[in-house]
Amino acid sequence: MAKKPPLFVDLLGWIPIRCVLFGLAWLPERVAYGFMAATGRFFFRVSARRRRIVLANLAQAFGEERSEAELFELGRTSTGEVFRVLVDVARTPRMMRRKDISERLDAAGAREGLALAEDLAPGTPVIICSPHLGSWEAASIMAAQVFGELYIIARPMANRFLQRYMLRTRSLVGQHILPRRGGIQAIRRGLQGGGHAVFLPDQNQRIRGTFVSFFGKLASCDRSPVLLSTMGGHPIVVGAALRVGGGYRFRMVLGQVFLPRVPEEGRREEMLAEGILQLNQALERLIRQAPEQYFWLHNRFRTRPPETRAAEESA
Repeated sequence: MAKKPPLFVDLLGWIPIRCVLFGLAWLPERVAYGFMAATGRFFFRVSARRRRIVLANLAQAFGEERSEAELFELGRTSTGEVFRVLVDVARTPRMMRRKDISERLDAAGAREGLALAEDLAPGTPVIICSPHLGSWEAASIMAAQVFGELYIIARPMANRFLQRYMLRTRSLVGQHILPRRGGIQAIRRGLQGGGHAVFLPDQNQRIRGTFVSFFGKLASCDRSPVLLSTMGGHPIVVGAALRVGGGYRFRMVLGQVFLPRVPEEGRREEMLAEGILQLNQALERLIRQAPEQYFWLHNRFRTRPPETRAAEESA
């Protein structure tokens, strides 16, 4: 385990971060979101490495449907949209105190998902899965409002003051943030206690992943949502909070509600992969609804299957 830096080093790093968060929280909405969108578009231009990742991801997803110029513009726009999520984080504590918060968060899709999950497994806690699409911060707020107590695994921030800020902010909306180590067991206990689990399963799983197609290419996927679902009979609800306009206003979009098949004896890995593929396809359909709001910056296909790594490297 890496040794933590001294407290004063974290404090020196936290002061400018806190100033930025304060500014984004209290600047006029149009100014804050416009500034961060422009910053993201600038980052796309100057970061050659990240630009290559974005364009490669977009080519994998839409290469046969769109021209290179269209993919470039989509990459530029989507990077700007991702940077806007930082404004969501900064403004959430303030927005939660506003009387018009319900007018800015259209949670109809979440309520529809809850009703469908109740039809599948009455009284059973659910597993909510969302891609990094729109605002995952707003998605967790609406999920907590509709479903109730949520358990989420998140990588701790390197700066302990930023970590405390994030934990305090997310606790405002009924979220329990769990560390990666031991997090799955904690989520399982939360589900058994009547809470609900949240996963963002569209990122590369560095270790212990299951290789399943994502936008037509094998990707290392987190098996936890499907595994927990089959173990406890928990419905999987797939959805995302799409940004409406350029500010703090969102609409929850429901993708799919389903129960993966419980693996049969001797076909465990095969049937688990089937459930993960079903989840990936639901995520893909959501992303295709608003690709300009997706997190294409992530190197989704970084971990490769051993049998294909050598062939891909030589190619």
